[in-house]
Amino acid sequence: MSKIRVYMQKHFTNRSKKNQMNREKKVNIKKSRMLLKEILFISFMIIGVFFLIKIKTHMVSGESMLPTLQTNDRLFIAKGKSPNRYSLITFQPREEKEESYVKRVMGMPGDRIWLDHNTLYLNYQMSDTNPTPQNNWYLSGEELPDGTLKVRVTWETAAKLDGLSAIPENQFFVLGDNRSNSTDSRQLGLIKLKQIEGVVQYRYYPFNRLGPID
Repeated sequence: MSKIRVYMQKHFTNRSKKNQMNREKKVNIKKSRMLLKEILFISFMIIGVFFLIKIKTHMVSGESMLPTLQTNDRLFIAKGKSPNRYSLITFQPREEKEESYVKRVMGMPGDRIWLDHNTLYLNYQMSDTNPTPQNNWYLSGEELPDGTLKVRVTWETAAKLDGLSAIPENQFFVLGDNRSNSTDSRQLGLIKLKQIEGVVQYRYYPFNRLGPID
């Protein structure tokens, strides 16, 4: 009987230890799951705050940026990022503050500009030692300095640019990629830095064309 009693005591003791280990294991698993949930929640919160502060979205409407962008393309915009030459930016036109346009930066502060009536010449390669051609001074194609961009602007824009020999600080000349169907600096004039919402970084929709934007 004593042997049976000892055996039973050992059996129940081992079973008790095993049950305790199982309970501790379940508690540890539960704690791990709770910790993982907390980490995921905090991570999502950080990502959400980052997006609110640094990123905005933009939906393309119209054909002005074909073939680069199409109607209904959804974009991520890096807010507050300074644009480089050829960056795609979104900005608010002066007269339509509720609107948001997306265009390509073609002229940067300091670029040389001059006019032939309502034809604008823009050049970023001219050194400071080269004189800027005078406004309304006709130049044939052979005489244009290397890197010169020639565009026709409205007379209203030409009047705004008259007298300038370079793009002023914190102002930009922008164009749509689809020049034949775009409202840009040819009609709006130079775009000020304070009008710029940010630089286009990524297309997240449609899914078959998602990726970084050049």
